Amino acid sequence: YDQARDYYQQALEINIEFGDRHSCARTYHNLGYVAQQLREYDQARDYYQQALEIFIEFGDRYSCASTYHQLGSVAEDLREYDQARDYYQQALEINIEFGDRHSCARTYHNLGYVAQQLREYDQARDYYQQALEIFIEFGDRYSCASTYHQLGSVAEQLREYDQAGDYYQQALEIKIEFGDRYSCAMTYHQLGIVAQQLREYDQAGDYYQQALEIFIEFGDRYSCASTYYQLGKVAEELGELEEAKANYLQDLVITAEFNDEHGLGISLRNLARFYQTTQDEDLLREVAKIFGTTVEGLKEAIINSEE
Repeated sequence: YDQARDYYQQALEINIEFGDRHSCARTYHNLGYVAQQLREYDQARDYYQQALEIFIEFGDRYSCASTYHQLGSVAEDLREYDQARDYYQQALEINIEFGDRHSCARTYHNLGYVAQQLREYDQARDYYQQALEIFIEFGDRYSCASTYHQLGSVAEQLREYDQAGDYYQQALEIKIEFGDRYSCAMTYHQLGIVAQQLREYDQAGDYYQQALEIFIEFGDRYSCASTYYQLGKVAEELGELEEAKANYLQDLVITAEFNDEHGLGISLRNLARFYQTTQDEDLLREVAKIFGTTVEGLKEAIINSEE
């Protein structure tokens, strides 16, 4: 991405020098995408807005659609779901107007995700189904995988675990078929959650281990954290408390390393609960070491959190 940004910046300089304002818009759009991948969301939004202004200025309504879509994606990344929905709706309206049915599918998928985050599950399912129908219509089997995955997620949230498992398996089958090993990891993880909810703990552990192996293989240390957490839950259910502790601590180390405040809150509350169950002083010593604090300080924090 850093290399990509350098090239786009060079292209932009030349387009500005020669007064090719319309070409600047496409480069601003691509710079926005690079910034978004680097999690520089404010910068991404600025670039997309500059692209959009130029497309509107030139009456290039069709090109506005993809930029509205990406502005929706940035808002989604920032959990500004109402704003994201507005941008996606504008993108969808233009794609429908220009008969770009395949692009509609991608936007339906994202509208489904936004609805899902807002707990509008029936609406989410409808959007995903519309996306899936178009992907199938265009023979875009690969794109079906992510939509099957999200339909599985909706079913999971509605506690329709058998249905969720079926959707996840369809997603996994396509990902394996296309050799998309990295994407398989998240689906293995979700299959683990489904198996766990159905109390199929050995199966759940197998799925989580497959997810973890892939995350490690691809160097995605951050994603390992939630899988370690779930492996800890499975081990605890099976009464393997030392194994559970080891996995919970792995999760904590990674969430602390990435300064994931939301994840840290979940991990620490879980460890406080686990300590109350086990009264394992070694656990507190390990946690204290991670945060450079004392066991006494941790105990006080646990007591305060209960109050």
